[in-house]
Amino acid sequence: MFELFYDLVFVYAISRIPAMIHHPVNGSIPLITFLQFLLVVIVVMQIWFYQVIYFNRYSKNKIGDLSGLVLNMFVAVYLANNINIEWRVTFHYFNTAMVVMVATLFCQYLFTKVEENNDKKVFLIILELEFLLIVLGLLVGYPAGIYFCIAGYIIGFILPIFLWHMFKEEHVNFPHLVERVSLIVIIAFGEAIVNLATYFNNKTPLVYAALLLLSLVLMFASYAILSDKLINHHQISKGFVLMYSHIAIVVSILLSTVSLLYLQIKNVNKSFLFFLIIGSLSLYYFSLTINQIYNENTCKFAIRDFLTLITIFSLGAVYLWLVISSELGIAICLLIWNLVFFLDFLMKSKNSLK
Repeated sequence: MFELFYDLVFVYAISRIPAMIHHPVNGSIPLITFLQFLLVVIVVMQIWFYQVIYFNRYSKNKIGDLSGLVLNMFVAVYLANNINIEWRVTFHYFNTAMVVMVATLFCQYLFTKVEENNDKKVFLIILELEFLLIVLGLLVGYPAGIYFCIAGYIIGFILPIFLWHMFKEEHVNFPHLVERVSLIVIIAFGEAIVNLATYFNNKTPLVYAALLLLSLVLMFASYAILSDKLINHHQISKGFVLMYSHIAIVVSILLSTVSLLYLQIKNVNKSFLFFLIIGSLSLYYFSLTINQIYNENTCKFAIRDFLTLITIFSLGAVYLWLVISSELGIAICLLIWNLVFFLDFLMKSKNSLK
């Protein structure tokens, strides 16, 4: 229950992230702003995942564990309030909050009592490196210090990939991990629906809101089929692909959220909008299908399944290009596109589970 309570803070944090790219500049998103957006998503998701992994592998739900959780909740709100593209202004506030959160996580991993054959030392090494680089960045100060902080965040994000062989898969509670990553996806979709609420007014035809809401519902329904019906929840796995793919899924949902908002902006560059929608949907469905490695043996994807998905995506991209100048055309395209993906996944689940 405390983990669910912890998630509420990240509802707020994730709601702050799209504001970084909420308003296009000259009809599009500047590259530097987009990279800042990606980095902040990685930072927020990284903190969330390290906390999830700790509770998944080591926590006994004792007072020390819950105290660390509550402290990070407090600091996460402070962190979220300093999410923007004006890094010069929020440099010390944002990174100080990260220092506290990383230090709290480090202490949780350090003081937990586990058996001798454990892998917590790997987490301690990664968190210690990240902590030292962020502190060094704060000591150096802006602007040079920001590069040390970024290096720390990137190390915290990618170093587990290079050290994957050092992690013990038998320590992972896989059903719990699937449940937790599903919740962060629900949070991201909740942010999309909140932003979609701007379409529900007396100036915008209701058909736009209906079509776009149904599109989001179908996207989530596809996720629900793959994560709930096809994945084997009771397996022994490190879950690396599951965790990293869900970071990509969150990024794709946030980008889809922004693209829905851009439909209402008259001066947005149509070519940019096309590639934004294409990029977000391709990332979303690729991240979904890559998780098929966790499916039941009878539910694994064959070459034919991948070719079908590529065909659906290609036809949808062509259709989108033809209607990119029409807001209604885009809304209809998204509905049909996501509907076909959903029907394909639904047929796959029915055939596989017979």
